[in-house]
Amino acid sequence: MIQTRRRYSGSEAHAFAKLTTCTALLLLLQILSGCASLQTQEEKIRVTIADLKPLESTLMEQRYLVKIRLQNRSKEELNIDGMSFDLDLNGKRFASGVSNQVATVQGFSESILEVKLSSTVFGLIKQFGALQDRQNGTFDYQISGSLSTPDSMLSLPFNEQGEINLLPTTVVPSKKSH
Repeated sequence: MIQTRRRYSGSEAHAFAKLTTCTALLLLLQILSGCASLQTQEEKIRVTIADLKPLESTLMEQRYLVKIRLQNRSKEELNIDGMSFDLDLNGKRFASGVSNQVATVQGFSESILEVKLSSTVFGLIKQFGALQDRQNGTFDYQISGSLSTPDSMLSLPFNEQGEINLLPTTVVPSKKSH
């Protein structure tokens, strides 16, 4: 018996390549969603503000040094090679920051990172009205963002809320967490 190979026309070959690519992408998405569902829902990291100090100010921008406390709430060591975050005060965007600091937080341990963040004059103006409304000097804050780890393609998102007392410059984390 003689077998002959069928030759595909250009449009058939293109359609076959397209089908193969789509199948591979669907398989990859299915694998990734399976891996995501294997992750436990436990809270692995908690990020809170430990301190906030003004650094420099220009007409259009203000810079701050913020100490961020990272709590590793799992038994595995957490390696961090960067982060990005936003700081909201009283429900309004106030400042944002990024850092390429490298840190290792042992299991069930914590570490403090000092990072800089920037706000614009418009973010500051939004807060003046809120300051007049708050006689006790406290602001509600929300810090949200993500931590980059060299151990994973996925970043670790975080979202924490608390209260900043501007009078004695202390931060009191609340029990609200997302």
